[in-house]
Order: sequence, then structure tokens, then C-alpha cells
Amino acid sequence: MKLTDKELEVMVVLWENGHPMTATELIETSNNRTWKVSSIYTILNTLIKKGAAVLADYKPTMTNAARAYKPVITSEDYTILSIQNMMQTGVQIDIPTVVTRLIRLGR
Repeated sequence: MKLTDKELEVMVVLWENGHPMTATELIETSNNRTWKVSSIYTILNTLIKKGAAVLADYKPTMTNAARAYKPVITSEDYTILSIQNMMQTGVQIDIPTVVTRLIRLGR
């Protein structure tokens, strides 16, 4: 699974919040507040098709109910998939070095 920058940006907001979110909540929580609700729905539909997110719930609003989405894949699993994708394209990756550097970054 390969995500575009915009898809990844939406996924990061979903991962960081840890609960199903509506398009409006995604915009309000995101660093990118210039998004339009229709753009978010387009990105979310693509994430669903890719198997990265699902429609999780409906949240009541003032006039109706809004769709709420949650991630299906964790950020850790996505990172592993990204590394596997790179390796499948022939990129040579020294896994012990990557793990060591990740550990150092986490401190």
C-alpha cells in the first residue's frame, strides 16, 4: 500500500487522535486547515479503497449525522509496509542500521 502525501496527512491525524473522526473534525484538528470537506471525503474514499481506513460510525450533528472514519492500519504497520515496498523495488536497505537509527531517534 502506497499513500500520497495528502492521504498520509489525513492518516496521521486519524492515528494521532485514536478515535473515529468526521471530515469536519479532521479539518479542525489538522495543521492544514485550508482543506475543504469535499476534498477530505475524496481522500477518505481513496483510503477506504486502499484498505487504510473504514467508515466506523455516524456522529450526530445539529441537522443530521456525519460519517466518522478510523484507520484500519497502524502507523507502525504502514512504516513496515513502506520499507517492504522499497525493498521490493530493489533498494538495498540494511535493516539493523534502520532499526538502530529509529531507536536513536525515539530517545
